[in-house]
Amino acid sequence: MGHRAAEWVFGDPNEDDCDGLSLIWRTHQLAIPAELPETRTVVHLRLTEAGGAQGWLDIQRPGSAVGKDDQGLPVDLALEADTAQMQRRLVGVVPFRELLTNRDARLFGPSRLAKAFPTWFNTESLRPTLRQARQRRPRNSVPA
Repeated sequence: MGHRAAEWVFGDPNEDDCDGLSLIWRTHQLAIPAELPETRTVVHLRLTEAGGAQGWLDIQRPGSAVGKDDQGLPVDLALEADTAQMQRRLVGVVPFRELLTNRDARLFGPSRLAKAFPTWFNTESLRPTLRQARQRRPRNSVPA
Protein backbone atom coordinates (compact mmCIF):
# COMPACT_ATOMS: atom_id res chain seq x y z
CA MET A 1 0.00 0.00 0.00
CA GLY A 2 2.88 2.37 0.82
CA HIS A 3 4.33 1.86 -2.64
CA ARG A 4 0.97 2.59 -4.29
CA ALA A 5 0.63 5.80 -2.24
CA ALA A 6 4.19 6.78 -3.12
CA GLU A 7 3.50 6.24 -6.78
CA TRP A 8 0.29 8.26 -6.96
CA VAL A 9 0.26 10.63 -4.01
CA PHE A 10 3.69 11.66 -2.75
CA GLY A 11 5.18 14.76 -4.22
CA ASP A 12 6.54 17.79 -2.53
CA PRO A 13 4.27 18.29 0.48
CA ASN A 14 2.18 21.43 0.77
CA GLU A 15 1.02 22.87 4.09
CA ASP A 16 -2.11 20.69 4.15
CA ASP A 17 0.02 17.55 3.75
CA CYS A 18 2.22 18.27 6.76
CA ASP A 19 1.31 16.42 9.94
CA GLY A 20 4.18 16.41 12.39
CA LEU A 21 2.74 13.81 14.76
CA SER A 22 2.18 11.34 11.92
CA LEU A 23 5.68 12.04 10.69
CA ILE A 24 7.16 11.32 14.11
CA TRP A 25 5.18 8.07 14.27
CA ARG A 26 6.41 7.14 10.78
CA THR A 27 10.01 7.86 11.82
CA HIS A 28 9.56 5.37 14.64
CA GLN A 29 8.15 2.77 12.21
CA LEU A 30 11.14 3.10 9.89
CA ALA A 31 13.67 2.23 12.61
CA ILE A 32 16.17 -0.47 11.64
CA PRO A 33 16.64 -2.56 14.81
CA ALA A 34 20.20 -3.64 13.98
CA GLU A 35 21.27 -0.01 13.42
CA LEU A 36 19.85 1.42 16.66
CA PRO A 37 22.22 2.33 19.49
CA GLU A 38 23.03 -0.51 21.85
CA THR A 39 22.28 1.58 24.93
CA ARG A 40 19.01 3.34 25.69
CA THR A 41 18.89 6.60 23.76
CA VAL A 42 16.18 9.24 23.96
CA VAL A 43 15.71 11.55 20.97
CA HIS A 44 13.55 14.66 21.17
CA LEU A 45 12.08 15.51 17.76
CA ARG A 46 10.81 19.04 17.24
CA LEU A 47 9.22 19.66 13.86
CA THR A 48 8.63 23.28 12.87
CA GLU A 49 6.60 25.27 10.36
CA ALA A 50 3.31 23.97 8.90
CA GLY A 51 2.08 20.88 10.75
CA GLY A 52 4.76 21.25 13.42
CA ALA A 53 4.79 18.94 16.43
CA GLN A 54 7.14 17.44 18.93
CA GLY A 55 7.69 13.94 20.16
CA TRP A 56 10.20 11.63 21.78
CA LEU A 57 11.77 8.42 20.57
CA ASP A 58 12.80 6.10 23.39
CA ILE A 59 15.23 3.78 21.66
CA GLN A 60 16.02 0.51 23.38
CA ARG A 61 17.39 -2.19 21.16
CA PRO A 62 15.87 -4.12 19.46
CA GLY A 63 13.19 -1.47 18.96
CA SER A 64 11.89 1.90 19.96
CA ALA A 65 8.85 3.54 21.46
CA VAL A 66 7.40 6.89 20.46
CA GLY A 67 5.34 9.42 22.38
CA LYS A 68 4.08 12.96 22.09
CA ASP A 69 4.44 13.67 25.81
CA ASP A 70 7.71 14.21 27.64
CA GLN A 71 8.23 11.26 30.00
CA GLY A 72 10.94 13.11 31.91
CA LEU A 73 13.75 10.94 30.57
CA PRO A 74 17.12 12.59 29.93
CA VAL A 75 17.40 13.54 26.25
CA ASP A 76 20.52 12.24 24.52
CA LEU A 77 19.93 13.82 21.10
CA ALA A 78 17.59 16.54 19.84
CA LEU A 79 16.46 17.11 16.28
CA GLU A 80 14.85 20.32 15.12
CA ALA A 81 13.62 20.23 11.53
CA ASP A 82 11.16 21.70 9.08
CA THR A 83 8.16 19.36 8.90
CA ALA A 84 7.83 19.37 5.10
CA GLN A 85 11.55 18.78 4.62
CA MET A 86 11.53 15.86 7.06
CA GLN A 87 8.59 14.38 5.17
CA ARG A 88 10.62 14.62 1.96
CA ARG A 89 13.50 12.89 3.76
CA LEU A 90 11.37 10.06 5.12
CA VAL A 91 9.98 9.16 1.71
CA GLY A 92 13.49 9.18 0.26
CA VAL A 93 13.25 12.35 -1.85
CA VAL A 94 16.10 14.20 -0.14
CA PRO A 95 19.10 12.87 1.81
CA PHE A 96 19.46 13.90 5.45
CA ARG A 97 22.87 15.50 4.83
CA GLU A 98 21.14 17.91 2.41
CA LEU A 99 18.69 18.93 5.15
CA LEU A 100 21.64 19.67 7.42
CA THR A 101 23.51 21.59 4.71
CA ASN A 102 20.44 23.71 3.93
CA ARG A 103 19.75 24.20 7.65
CA ASP A 104 16.32 22.58 7.29
CA ALA A 105 17.39 20.26 10.12
CA ARG A 106 19.74 20.59 13.08
CA LEU A 107 20.94 17.98 15.53
CA PHE A 108 21.99 18.79 19.09
CA GLY A 109 23.95 16.28 21.11
CA PRO A 110 27.09 14.17 21.02
CA SER A 111 28.65 14.01 17.55
CA ARG A 112 28.71 10.19 17.61
CA LEU A 113 24.89 10.15 17.96
CA ALA A 114 24.36 13.00 15.48
CA LYS A 115 26.47 11.22 12.85
CA ALA A 116 24.72 7.89 13.41
CA PHE A 117 21.13 9.20 13.60
CA PRO A 118 20.38 9.13 9.83
CA THR A 119 21.49 5.49 9.62
CA TRP A 120 18.93 4.34 12.19
CA PHE A 121 15.99 4.61 9.76
CA ASN A 122 15.12 3.00 6.42
CA THR A 123 14.14 5.78 4.05
CA GLU A 124 15.11 3.90 0.90
CA SER A 125 12.16 1.52 0.50
CA LEU A 126 9.89 3.95 -1.38
CA ARG A 127 12.61 5.65 -3.46
CA PRO A 128 12.31 3.43 -6.61
CA THR A 129 8.53 3.86 -6.66
CA LEU A 130 8.83 7.64 -6.28
CA ARG A 131 11.34 7.74 -9.12
CA GLN A 132 8.92 5.82 -11.38
CA ALA A 133 6.06 8.15 -10.47
CA ARG A 134 8.11 11.24 -11.29
CA GLN A 135 9.05 9.80 -14.68
CA ARG A 136 5.35 9.22 -15.48
CA ARG A 137 4.24 12.77 -14.59
CA PRO A 138 4.02 15.23 -17.45
CA ARG A 139 6.72 17.90 -17.18
CA ASN A 140 4.33 20.78 -16.60
CA SER A 141 2.12 19.03 -14.09
CA VAL A 142 2.04 20.13 -10.51
CA PRO A 143 2.06 17.36 -7.84
CA ALA A 144 -1.22 16.98 -6.01
